[in-house]
Amino acid sequence: RLSIFGAAFVVAALAWADVVVICPSNPFVSIDSILALPGVRDAVAARPVVAVSPIIGGEAVKGPAAKMFRELIGEPSALAVAELYRGLPAGFFVDRIDAAQAGDIEKLGMTVRVAQTLMPALEQRVDLAREVLALAAELVL
Repeated sequence: RLSIFGAAFVVAALAWADVVVICPSNPFVSIDSILALPGVRDAVAARPVVAVSPIIGGEAVKGPAAKMFRELIGEPSALAVAELYRGLPAGFFVDRIDAAQAGDIEKLGMTVRVAQTLMPALEQRVDLAREVLALAAELVL
């Protein structure tokens, strides 16, 4: 559990970040918990942000994210994730399966990249990391 004092250290660290990457994690349980810390959401919003959708083809790779989407806001999709994050990411990654949603996400003001976001092996993790860093570099320049 991160205290208010710990949140101050996170905010200070974010001030030094060239870019913030929101990894493909449960938006409700993981990401919102971090962003809800005092000052963190504003500190993240002040940096270039790239997010990777944790929803692929309407499902979560693992965990309860898809179930939570259905229960809290509607059908899970990359677009639904982008709508949750609206105002933070300048860049957003969707899986190839969800490429048809890219245009709607771009209408939210995000630069969208389509990539293989399912990463069962190290090679896929490295490939996605390279693509995320490439987009981050474009956004920072």
